[in-house]
Amino acid sequence: MFRTNLVKASVACSILFAAQGAFATTVSCTGVSPAYDISGKVSNTSNCAILSPIDANQNDNSLSTINSGGFFGISNWLFDGKYDNMDSSGGSDTSALFNFTGNNVSGTYIYAGGSPAPQDVMLIFKDGDNTNLVGYLLKMPYGGTYSSPFTDPPFPLNGASTVHNISHISVYYRNGDGSGDSGGGEVPEPATLALLGLGLLGMTKLRRKG
Repeated sequence: MFRTNLVKASVACSILFAAQGAFATTVSCTGVSPAYDISGKVSNTSNCAILSPIDANQNDNSLSTINSGGFFGISNWLFDGKYDNMDSSGGSDTSALFNFTGNNVSGTYIYAGGSPAPQDVMLIFKDGDNTNLVGYLLKMPYGGTYSSPFTDPPFPLNGASTVHNISHISVYYRNGDGSGDSGGGEVPEPATLALLGLGLLGMTKLRRKG
């Protein structure tokens, strides 16, 4: 009976580990098949991720989209504003944290939010037409340059185009003082919580048999 329960627990763990992988909703900004690397399209960053599937054309018009997206393991981002209505001459800047210059191809971002700066800051790039959201986690001191990350590869752009213009750049942040921090941390994924519960259940059964 004990061996049967052990086998069942092992199978359940395998299923849960597989399920945990399914919760990963971003992919790397670098790849080998086909080879691509868009991690350097924004300077002064520590990480880069693409919302999966990469051709889904998701819009960041809801915080739930971003916070359920798995960007950099953080699920309590706050929205600051965006650099929008971008064309060849520039765009409109509603961000309180950054001043943007440039256009829908390339430009600069400069921190203007005062002190203390937020604990974490992320720029989300949106285009459309067989592309999905691209996020860049910034490094302090915040500020640098950007260029369009929407290249082929990794994105399956239509026609002979090898790069698409940026629709807008959104700014997301998380404070270090608790606001926007949901109790001070990243929320465990459901599969992680299930594995923890299974482990505790197994320990309880072993104690009872002992």
